[in-house]
Order: sequence, then structure tokens, then C-alpha cells
Amino acid sequence: MRAVGLPHLVATSLEDYEARALKFARDPFLLTVCKRYLLDNRTTLPLFDTARFTRHIEAAYTTMWETWQRGEAPQAFAVAPIG
Repeated sequence: MRAVGLPHLVATSLEDYEARALKFARDPFLLTVCKRYLLDNRTTLPLFDTARFTRHIEAAYTTMWETWQRGEAPQAFAVAPIG
């Protein structure tokens, strides 16, 4: 939900999840608004940006390869966000 710009839909418990599901079931307009938002923004939301994801994961693979090439043990690292 956060990756598509809908953090307010993240449930914090099973009860919260059920309440949100019932809210959507009882208010079809709310569901329509969410669907429309996703359709309208699917070309710009990070979750659907396959090219950016590919560049990002390739950067991670490069970092892992370079670490191995230097003879270092595997280690945690972060890849800077790629636009």
C-alpha cells in the first residue's frame, strides 16, 4: 500500500484489516476511487516501474559482485534510490 501511495489503507491488526474490508464491501464508491487512483497513476508509481526496479536490482547485483571480487565476506548494504 505504501508503494502505491495508499499508506492509509495499511491495516495494523487482523481486526483493522477486517474493518477495512467491510468498509470497501459496504461502500463500492470507495473501491472505485482506489481503483481509479491506481489506474491513473500506474505509469508513475514505483511499484509498477519495472525499468527502475531493474536498474535498482542490477545496482545491487553489481555491489554484491564487487564485494565478492575484493574477497570480502557477504555483508549488508543499501542501494541508493534510483530515479
